[in-house]
Amino acid sequence: MQRALRQDIQFLRGIAVLAVVLFHTRLNILVGGYLGVDIFFVISGFLITGMIAKQLSEKRFSFKAFYFRRAKRLLPAAYVTFAMTSVAASFLLTAQDYLLFARQVFGAVTFTANIFLSRQGSYFGGEADLKPLLHTWSLSIEEQYYVIVPAMLAFLPMRLWLRVALILTAISLAACIVAGYRQPSLAFYMFPMRAWEMGIGSVGALITGRASVRRIVVPLFWPALATIPVLLVFPIGGLHPGADAVLACFATLVVILRAHVGFDASVFRPVTWVGDISYSLYLVHWPLFALANHMWIGDLPLPVTLGLLIASLVVAWLQYSLVEQPVHKARFGFTWPRAAMALALSAMVITLPIVAIALGRAPARFVEERGGVTGFMPSCVSDRSFVFSPACATSNRPTVLVWGDSYAMHLIPGIVQERRAQEIAQATKYICGPILGISPLSHLQGSEQNEYWAKGCLSYNDDVFAYLKATPTIHTVILASVFDSYMYDGINLYANGKGELAGGVAPAVKAFDATIRRIRALGKKVVVVGPPPALRWDAGRCVERRLRSLPTLGRFADCNIPDADYKLFRARVLRFVSAVRTTSDVDVIMFDDYLRRSDHYVTWPTRRIWFITNGHLSHQGSRDIIRGMGLMPRAMATAR
Repeated sequence: MQRALRQDIQFLRGIAVLAVVLFHTRLNILVGGYLGVDIFFVISGFLITGMIAKQLSEKRFSFKAFYFRRAKRLLPAAYVTFAMTSVAASFLLTAQDYLLFARQVFGAVTFTANIFLSRQGSYFGGEADLKPLLHTWSLSIEEQYYVIVPAMLAFLPMRLWLRVALILTAISLAACIVAGYRQPSLAFYMFPMRAWEMGIGSVGALITGRASVRRIVVPLFWPALATIPVLLVFPIGGLHPGADAVLACFATLVVILRAHVGFDASVFRPVTWVGDISYSLYLVHWPLFALANHMWIGDLPLPVTLGLLIASLVVAWLQYSLVEQPVHKARFGFTWPRAAMALALSAMVITLPIVAIALGRAPARFVEERGGVTGFMPSCVSDRSFVFSPACATSNRPTVLVWGDSYAMHLIPGIVQERRAQEIAQATKYICGPILGISPLSHLQGSEQNEYWAKGCLSYNDDVFAYLKATPTIHTVILASVFDSYMYDGINLYANGKGELAGGVAPAVKAFDATIRRIRALGKKVVVVGPPPALRWDAGRCVERRLRSLPTLGRFADCNIPDADYKLFRARVLRFVSAVRTTSDVDVIMFDDYLRRSDHYVTWPTRRIWFITNGHLSHQGSRDIIRGMGLMPRAMATAR
């Protein structure tokens, strides 16, 4: 029987869910813990395909019965989790975050969470820690797979099952590789690019029991079993899913096909017990961590993290014992009234955050104040090329060009307001700083700044320089960036004609100096604007929590930025700024003096939200701070 009673599979489930939970603690215990989801995918493909194939071969498969059993198995625990999270979130989340959460609930209930979440940033980004239903992306992909597999097996001749499964799995893997290079977010979140992992499990279910297969998997069993923990501790890294996902999936398949009876031993029981409650544990752990991350400004301290781990296990066991198992084991089958009741419950869960929003849990004022700044308009953010647009300038004959990344975008509202006789144009691309000849190239897990992106950054900056060369009306260039994307750990540089180079302060300074010299050679003046003081947490979120009296905890609960912490956090950027001032004889305007109060920097002296994610200025902050510190008059006076 290839159901959940197999202890080897329960062991794999236990390892997988523990890996995911430990990864989500951000304690760096299992830096490859994200691979737990890939292990789950293979298990799901194997079990669901094996069950359907067996029932079809015995001529007792029913679509209604299949989907009703899936609903009995998955929906009760999921709906309890979603409902309880919705209630807690209505009292704990800021306005903008609650609107995003409402979309997460809709996606989770309709099993389209992966689509919604793909539009809310990277799974590996800092903001991911604040999405209470982030983890439902994988459940949605599994449910989408459950729509395809029954139909494929039911309507195809049995002799074609394996051949079609192999072909579709190969196509999905190829699509994943292509998307991973050009659009990594799609490769991570979208079903066609992740189906290959469940497809590996499906292929395994269709070949299990064959003598030829057993001859292969028996000698591979121990190496495969060892590969899984090695990958969890020492992942290959880079874009995901990648090589480490492929290895983890095939290692999982080998362990499953071996069907080793040794996992029945009592020594494995703690892990197989976790495997028993793995579904509930996967459901409940992340909302607990995400809601705690909202309340705690800064990183969660170790005692809080350990408390959340214990709470996750306890709540998961309670939900497994009181909700998941009783309903799953209950002896009732499909009826249309029960199906209608399930749809009504789905509607109720979706409605919960909508009702909370209607009751004022997401005040429009704070949504507006914390809105992102893209400059003149979102379409002014470039992709792989730059073409001047009148919509991204105050005139067809601009005299000042603001060139840089998102830290250039956030200057635009204030600069336009204070421009006086100057006409402003915008040239901006996310993460891509205004430095010719080099581009960030990241090997950090989940980063989208791969070689394809790096080449696009180089091409974009070349286009901006060509525009500068062809536009004699521009006499001053404001270069603005956070600059750290060229010099922090895990970052290399990609250079025209040289390929990959080591990153760091020195090569960034050298390339930036060369850029300034090339701009001056066109007869134009240059001034540089650095990033505001910041730490890892979102000052705008912190300020909204204080203004609305939401629970706000942690060392930085006053929303101020201690000078010592800031100088440590931005150490490389500050070294870069100091070197650029000397090497390039250029004025670098910083926000530090204007915001400093004794030994810290203020983020809300006017009780208005001045900052949003990662130290970016809000619309209000851009206008207030740029006026208050006289940035435009200084820029025009000191540009050289």
